[in-house]
Amino acid sequence: MRVVLATLAKVAGIVAACCLARPVWQNGFFATAVLLVCVAVFCMASLIATQLELLRRAQRKEPSVVRPVGRETLRNRALLDHAPVPLLFQQTDGTLHAANRAARRLFETEGRLIAPPPALLAVIEPDKSASEHAVIRLPSSGGSSRVYAVSVGQGGGAGGIVAYLALMDVEASINAAEAQALRELLQILSHEIMNSLTPIVSLSATAAELFSEVPTRETGLMIGEALATIRRRADGLDRFVRGYRDLARLPAPDLQPVDLGELLRETARLFDARWAGRVALELALPPKRIMVRLDRGQMEQALLNLLNNGAEAALEHPAPRIQLAGAWIDGAIQITVHDNGSGIDAAQRKRIFEPFVSFKANGNGIGLSLARQIVRGHGGALILEDEMALGPWTTGLCIRL
Repeated sequence: MRVVLATLAKVAGIVAACCLARPVWQNGFFATAVLLVCVAVFCMASLIATQLELLRRAQRKEPSVVRPVGRETLRNRALLDHAPVPLLFQQTDGTLHAANRAARRLFETEGRLIAPPPALLAVIEPDKSASEHAVIRLPSSGGSSRVYAVSVGQGGGAGGIVAYLALMDVEASINAAEAQALRELLQILSHEIMNSLTPIVSLSATAAELFSEVPTRETGLMIGEALATIRRRADGLDRFVRGYRDLARLPAPDLQPVDLGELLRETARLFDARWAGRVALELALPPKRIMVRLDRGQMEQALLNLLNNGAEAALEHPAPRIQLAGAWIDGAIQITVHDNGSGIDAAQRKRIFEPFVSFKANGNGIGLSLARQIVRGHGGALILEDEMALGPWTTGLCIRL
């Protein structure tokens, strides 16, 4: 606005000086006429200078804070950091580097991977194809691990990069597929076996009543004892199959706010009702109140299954002990069950959660499978702790929610 007013004033000065200079000269005021001409010339020169300055400013290119190449680099880095999938790249010297925030968080590095997991290195061996897809398990925070689908692309050496890697977390998808397959399998087994066991139970009971009236007392006793044995075995098989059927029909958890300390205390009371005097239970409660959303009934069942398994294993020790502990660690609820039994053989550690698999004389392979399915239904994980981190205990199972 100031520039416009100044321009108008200069134009007005030029017009006024030109209009007054001639009559003033004709009237003999020569000095005044010369002064008016000088004013007109000054205003015109000032006006021309102002216009040239405005033109120069309009044509001048302001220097950019960030060069075009730098802006593109910053934009690409922001896009990579926004991607939730961990991205890596391999350089010509064979080193692996994190390309975005998700990868840096997963491998706890700001750039180069100092000790890449062997499973990851195996995917990018030189003899692998350019579009190789693989599924591997990588360690994560808290001592657990997760399954990732790895996609590898060749970089061709551009920018010193020979391979690109993208890791997609498929743990939840695999767990859901396993749970669905397990439910379908158990439903088929329970249906087929129950169709055979139901008439056996009914007929054996009827036969036991009829043969108990046989005139020959000795024969009647023998037949009655044989049929009673058949019935006991049939009842045992019936309970066995019903347990698997309950596993297959496990409903979705009804999540409600629950005090973690109260949950552990109630579970300990239920455990003592069966094992008091035979197995000592150590209860380690969280130092402060922690509320967690879960299905209290289902979680109590899962914890009792873990405690009962631990107690049975601890009976092999002269002073059997078991520990139930709960805490808030690394942003997650952790509930652990430890025992001082004989431990688990290295060959058996990978199979303890498989359904139908039991390493106890009278085990049915239901307890740990049911506990794991309950925990997974809550969006958590049930893992077998590493032997090196157990301290005075021989076996440890950890629930992370």
